[in-house]
Amino acid sequence: MSATQPTTSSLLPEPEAVVGFRDRLLLAMAAAIREQGSFKPVTVAEVVRHARTSRRTFYQHFDDRESCFLALFDVVSARLLEAIADAATGDGPFAERVDRAVAAYLGALAAEPVLTRACIQETQSLGPDGMARHRAMNERWGQQITRLVEEARGHDDTLRPLPLEVATIITGGYRDLVLAALDQGRDLTELQDVAVDVLRRITLR
Repeated sequence: MSATQPTTSSLLPEPEAVVGFRDRLLLAMAAAIREQGSFKPVTVAEVVRHARTSRRTFYQHFDDRESCFLALFDVVSARLLEAIADAATGDGPFAERVDRAVAAYLGALAAEPVLTRACIQETQSLGPDGMARHRAMNERWGQQITRLVEEARGHDDTLRPLPLEVATIITGGYRDLVLAALDQGRDLTELQDVAVDVLRRITLR
């Protein structure tokens, strides 16, 4: 078993830190998704109920429920990438940094299983904008992993370069593992050792 314990990092800002209507609506969208179990059945009425505001206020900030969900996806994605980057920083051995990064990733997703599933599965079904978000997220994930490996190679010549294409394949595999674990009702943090082992096997000479 990995010695690194998964950490939990919130995918959303804390409610007490939210002051504007737009952020309140995003948190309300997340609450409605949790309540309904997915994004598909969520209505604008449910979002404004959770936000304790009006439909008029909603439409001052978003064109429709889809645009609100995609804005939520942007927030979740940015916070998740930031958490992983923070966990991976430092001068420790590559293996330890990978452990921390994967723990941050899985810990954050495990704390929000319903929202995680919605962001992974439903975003790409929302037309061109959703597909563009999905592709951009895959690219950012790949770049994040490639950057982590390149930084580590400056201190460890036993590591091989990781092409962006291979990193993109890894991110897709991680995503599928997460979805399978959610379908099986498993704790996502159980994937820690598998995820770390894959990256080590690919990068170590």
